[in-house]
Amino acid sequence: MRTLIRGGWVVGFDGRSHELIPNGSVVFDDDRIVHVGRAFDGAVDRTIDATGKLVSPGFINCHLHAAVNAGQTVFIADGKADYFGSNFIGYVAPRRGAQPPRTMANAEIGGRYGMWSAVRAGATTILDVGTMPGGPEAFTKLVGDLGVRAYLGPGFRSAEYVFDGDRVVWEWNEAQGKAGLARAIDYVRKFDGAYDGRIRAMIYPGQMDTCTVDLLREARRAADELGVPVQFHTAMNQREFHKILEQHGKTPIQLLHSIGFLKERTGLGHCVFHNAHSWCHYPYGDDLQILADTGATVVHAPYKYAKMGITFESFARYRARGINIALGTDTYPQDIVHEMRWAALMCRMADESFMVGKPRDVFDAATLGGARHLGRDDIGRLVPGAKADIIVVDLLKMHYGAVHDPIKALVECGSGSDVETVIVDGQPLIEGGTAVRVDEAALLRDVQAEAERLWHAVPQWHWTGKGVDEVVPPSYPIRES
Repeated sequence: MRTLIRGGWVVGFDGRSHELIPNGSVVFDDDRIVHVGRAFDGAVDRTIDATGKLVSPGFINCHLHAAVNAGQTVFIADGKADYFGSNFIGYVAPRRGAQPPRTMANAEIGGRYGMWSAVRAGATTILDVGTMPGGPEAFTKLVGDLGVRAYLGPGFRSAEYVFDGDRVVWEWNEAQGKAGLARAIDYVRKFDGAYDGRIRAMIYPGQMDTCTVDLLREARRAADELGVPVQFHTAMNQREFHKILEQHGKTPIQLLHSIGFLKERTGLGHCVFHNAHSWCHYPYGDDLQILADTGATVVHAPYKYAKMGITFESFARYRARGINIALGTDTYPQDIVHEMRWAALMCRMADESFMVGKPRDVFDAATLGGARHLGRDDIGRLVPGAKADIIVVDLLKMHYGAVHDPIKALVECGSGSDVETVIVDGQPLIEGGTAVRVDEAALLRDVQAEAERLWHAVPQWHWTGKGVDEVVPPSYPIRES
């Protein structure tokens, strides 16, 4: 079926970069775009009026953990004092012998909510970074049925984080890591290209400090042989930085380079703590130049770090070196528009300049940067021949006011809630603000109920053995009667 979207600000693509087409039109036929430009005079089966709105390529959310947001919204607030920006390690690692909290969630609810909340905010391609609640087969079916484009795969690692007393230790099991990689390889062979190509596979090792060097070498070899991208967490906290430096005499980025891990279509989740970061003060080497020379992608999740008081130093400096940057939401909210604004603002804070963190640069990261990470030239842009992954953003809202430049308006003033239409592979998932495949009210009721159950279970795994309101007191006292 041939569909015309007309009348809005169209984000076209000139072969090298995005361009703006006022009062433009986009036409797609089934799953492919056939026209991007001004007026279209050909016959169409359906017309969508986007007058005064933004018609954009769907965003590529390159780093997401699909699960109920119960842990992130509570514990990251002001729980156990952080140690070197250790992040989730400090608040969701279970005490020794206890069931990890991530295995206690209702997988169907968590997976559906995580993925759909990202779609809601305009992501048409999503990378669930090895989370796969409910297991590979069930989660793949859930995502496939939602209609989104996704890069999936089971995560694996050689060590687990556990609390021993009141400190985190690493419990190593190399056989576990190798078995996990074998499962990941089997997943690629079984599911890569499923659901008419919307589901693609990736290799997802866990974290730099939970994977042996041998496991990373084997993961790299497997990704190369299978021809799939790879992404994992590295340079994500200062504790990891010093741990790797002490063990190997190299920074995390230098170690990865020394084993041949860094290549194109390789994503490094977070990659905040390079040798020149102000928290590291390690003058030996040039991590950013290594990233630029190898063609690896840095997948930036700015809000996650802003909540911990940590800045990425900096978006502009990475780009100036020629490093490809993509964006991801990591935890919650799964709102890539929100992340674009935080990426811009945190860059300005890091560089103490309002002349960096430009809206066009963060918009590029949410579209072209993600496509480059995946090695694709048919997503992240609106051009004839590209996939019909398209969103329409309503700019006719009070918080936008007068709109001179729709990209600046979106990044400085917008949010994912302004996305009113989401089309993936030519199929509408959200039309006029209404979800096509999901009962959102029912999903939110299920999410709240599941979160209540998880919060009630906190004493079963938390290192203190205390209830959630003792571990993380509420903002104000709760009146009981």
